[in-house]
Amino acid sequence: MINDDKSAKKGIGFEYLVSGMFQSQGYLTRRGIPLQYGISSHDATDIDVLGIIFTNPFQGHRVICDCKNKARSKPYERIFWAKGLGEFVKANNVFVALNKTQWEIIRFASIGGVKVLTSEILEEYKDEKYAFGLADGDFYSKYEGIIQRVAKSNATVNNILSNTRKLYLYENPYVAINICLESLNTVARGLDHAGNHSKDHRDTLKFLACELTVLVGLQILWICSDVLGLPERARRDHITSKLTYGDLDPRTANELIRTARDLANEIIRSSVPKSVAPQSVEFGPIDPPPYTASLIGLVDRALARPNLYLSMPQHLDFLLFEQGLKGKEYSEEGLMKVFGYGLSDERFKVARNILSFVRESCSLDWKSMWGKGDSIKSEQPYLSKTSEAVITVKDEKRSKAKDLTNSETKPQQVTMEVESAPLNKVDDQKES
Repeated sequence: MINDDKSAKKGIGFEYLVSGMFQSQGYLTRRGIPLQYGISSHDATDIDVLGIIFTNPFQGHRVICDCKNKARSKPYERIFWAKGLGEFVKANNVFVALNKTQWEIIRFASIGGVKVLTSEILEEYKDEKYAFGLADGDFYSKYEGIIQRVAKSNATVNNILSNTRKLYLYENPYVAINICLESLNTVARGLDHAGNHSKDHRDTLKFLACELTVLVGLQILWICSDVLGLPERARRDHITSKLTYGDLDPRTANELIRTARDLANEIIRSSVPKSVAPQSVEFGPIDPPPYTASLIGLVDRALARPNLYLSMPQHLDFLLFEQGLKGKEYSEEGLMKVFGYGLSDERFKVARNILSFVRESCSLDWKSMWGKGDSIKSEQPYLSKTSEAVITVKDEKRSKAKDLTNSETKPQQVTMEVESAPLNKVDDQKES
């Protein structure tokens, strides 16, 4: 067992090395992303390292890498496995990372469209300054241990964590962003009562808030890709419809509501005396989520200035996982070292717009979040100044924002099923 544990740690370290290498090439990288199958969404396998990058005009590119640094790694088997996995997730490029291998194997993989990365190649491309955020194995391998322990003892945390990881491969960005924001609302309520939890629990909630926010930014780019070329009115209608109905056809959804209404009225007429029966039951329409206007505003701005938005997920990744969760003081030098520009650059203002969007949509108070946990050394100034160049519902036409506000008595938008139980045992009502 001890040897197996050492081998596992060594394998994870190899994944971090690969993740950092792709991060140095401009990708947003994640490890251990599950691949689902079937109606019940069972986990079939996972991707060791996933990389995502956007290029003009809002074209998303995925790379995957299967990592095996064992002495007997069965390279041919890994090559076939990675190739098939790449087809399932529609990866643009497929890699297999091995400790070392022979030229014949590299050539064989190349014929099948798979590239082989050896430890020698990884060392050649290795750049310590890019081992930031979740690619920093020294910091986040320990953090992941904390998250797993908390998830085992809290069903709601475990459910949100599981769904969050799956969203990196989710095909419908509109449903995905609904899930992100619904989960962020639950996390925000948990953080409101952070004092009732252990330090590990608070740190896990902070991690989830950061990861879900990065996913929000990523889904916005996928939405931009989907609506690219649509006229403004058609674009707004399309986004509103997709956020409201998700994977369902609007006509089908409304027909189901009408059928349910007619059935309910028929039951009332046949079983309730006329003297006490209501005239009719009306379910009403399905309202768009309340953040629809703000999200459309973000998409409009992204399409107008694409070069500022293409690297937005990577900037969020740095601000949240390299500086925020690590409790670092803001450093202009740190940003310049990695990106070549600082916080005043328009590209970082775009990232801060996303933080503001999350704050407004989910009541997630970034300033309070950094100030509560024991692991946070000080308030992060760059995350609390999101009032500069931000986008909120107030930036949109007030009449439209009012029309899109949801009613408590009407059906809500379609999302994947996410457990909505509170993250704490105290009353989870938002504090005024």
